[in-house]
Amino acid sequence: MTSGSTNGTAGLPPGPRREALRLEPGASVAALLSRMSRSAFQGRKLGEAFETWRWMIDGESLICIGLAGSMASAGLWPLVTWLVERRYVDLVVSTSANVTEDLLEQRGVPFYRLEPERADDERLWRDGYYRFYDHVVARDEYDRMEDFTSAFFDDLAGRWPEASIPGVLFMRELGHWLERQGLGRSVAATCARHGVPLFVPAAPDGPLAEGYRASARRGPVVDFFRDYELALRVMDRYMAPGCGTSAIFVGGGVPKDFIQITATSVCAVRGGIEASPHRAAIQLTTDNPVFGGLGGASVASEGISWGKESPAGRNVMVFADFTIGLPLLCQGLLDHYGPGHRRARRHIAGSVAALLDDPDPAGQPR
Repeated sequence: MTSGSTNGTAGLPPGPRREALRLEPGASVAALLSRMSRSAFQGRKLGEAFETWRWMIDGESLICIGLAGSMASAGLWPLVTWLVERRYVDLVVSTSANVTEDLLEQRGVPFYRLEPERADDERLWRDGYYRFYDHVVARDEYDRMEDFTSAFFDDLAGRWPEASIPGVLFMRELGHWLERQGLGRSVAATCARHGVPLFVPAAPDGPLAEGYRASARRGPVVDFFRDYELALRVMDRYMAPGCGTSAIFVGGGVPKDFIQITATSVCAVRGGIEASPHRAAIQLTTDNPVFGGLGGASVASEGISWGKESPAGRNVMVFADFTIGLPLLCQGLLDHYGPGHRRARRHIAGSVAALLDDPDPAGQPR
């Protein structure tokens, strides 16, 4: 006999009833995800993430998204631009690769699938291919993409009047330049066009480093510490007791840490007495929390101890491959809101732009 009651019958249930997952002919992905939220394990968590993302979209908070992992090479960049265009995210933090490798397909470069268990990497090198686990791209085309970005450095050096530039404004200038090159569908160009700040705190860790190396003119210096000051200005404006911030993490890495640490920094700026957590957080990851890395640190538990997430928040940790989870979530949002929907938070873009552009007495963005 199990413990938990004294009269041989079960006590009060600890939570809602788990429901069996049944198929429904013609049902949408949105309907499936809603049913999954009442099921079990990571399917349940994916369903809860869908409900939480809808709560973010319908609410008042500033929605931040962190992009890590090889999303662009896997062909997920159109999902990111779709989210930006529909105003489902207000601030983007990304790895360098995810906002440059998306240029390959837009420049007409194909990726090819292969079976990773039978890949001959020595042969791939001889034949001129770079491998991303189960797909490859031609080495010379990838290298040309890196060299292509050198023209942006030359262009910026001739136009930017100051000796330095914050990283977020550097990425906005890159987005505008890509638009002029006919690459307006890129993540950077889409963010710039829609007034969504794009932070890339580890910008040299990717193709932009080769573009910088190959450029004829090198300036202005990208000031990443100024970048963080600007991020804190934005977060301080929106974090509780304001309308609040929400966070979505696709993978972990530097983008997750950048968004998470703004909560601890804003807390310190405000005196360090009360936490300034995100009001809701979703993470899609395959990182294991038991090894102590930030990538697997749960937004539903461990992050609360740092004041990054609220103990009363809608925090969902989904241990799943983002190439599975993100397409299902985006399709679910499309099903739920319809093809013409735009989030009614247009004023956020103007407010954030003002925070980024408002100069201090020295004439620099604060």
